[in-house]
Amino acid sequence: MPNLSLFFKFALASICLLLIIYFVHFNVSYFPFLSKDQADWASFGSFFGGTTGPLLAFLAYSGVKQQLLEQRQTIKQQAEDIAFEQHINRIKDSFESVNLLSINSVKPLENHLNINIETCLRSRLKDAIVISNSSAILNDIIHASRLIQSAAFIFQQYIYLINQSTKNLSEQTPLNEHRWCAIATWREFEKRALLINLLAVKAERELLKPNPDLYEHELKEIVMCIASYENWERDWKRMDIGF
Repeated sequence: MPNLSLFFKFALASICLLLIIYFVHFNVSYFPFLSKDQADWASFGSFFGGTTGPLLAFLAYSGVKQQLLEQRQTIKQQAEDIAFEQHINRIKDSFESVNLLSINSVKPLENHLNINIETCLRSRLKDAIVISNSSAILNDIIHASRLIQSAAFIFQQYIYLINQSTKNLSEQTPLNEHRWCAIATWREFEKRALLINLLAVKAERELLKPNPDLYEHELKEIVMCIASYENWERDWKRMDIGF
């Protein structure tokens, strides 16, 4: 009841006004249009009390009811916020777990190329893959690409929920911190994705396409990996998150 407070204010103002009129009429200045007989005022008081009493009781009941409704809504909103925060944290944990697996899956490729991807410049990655033996590391490329695709999918859900929850907020919140952590993790993730994509393109060109019958299943996996990377590159450039 949005106008409930107006009723309370009106009732309080009416009572105060009657008390002031009564006091002034009998103690300060006589109002000729009002009776000076106390019995008349007593009758009026009985009438006024009998009329306004149920109204004030109803307003009091309405006020308590409104408070209970607001309290229930607050509890419901708090429960939804807690559930959402737990959901965000579960997605975050899933992303971090898959991201850790993707880090470990790239290590054999780093050893094969004799590089450290954390310290290697992005511009040097193309030079580093020249020495790669695609047939020797093909399964490792496919394994790493699967994990990166899983991490990318979870990351998309993670960042989408955060963006939807913070787009109307003018102040920084813990959800903004979630977003910063996610983007920082993704910027580390994208270099691994770039390395795997470069290796996948090289394997497709030098090994898989010349032997499509021999590597039919592997070719599908590599094509999917390359297509996924191209989609990420386009989407994250548009969102100004990575790549």
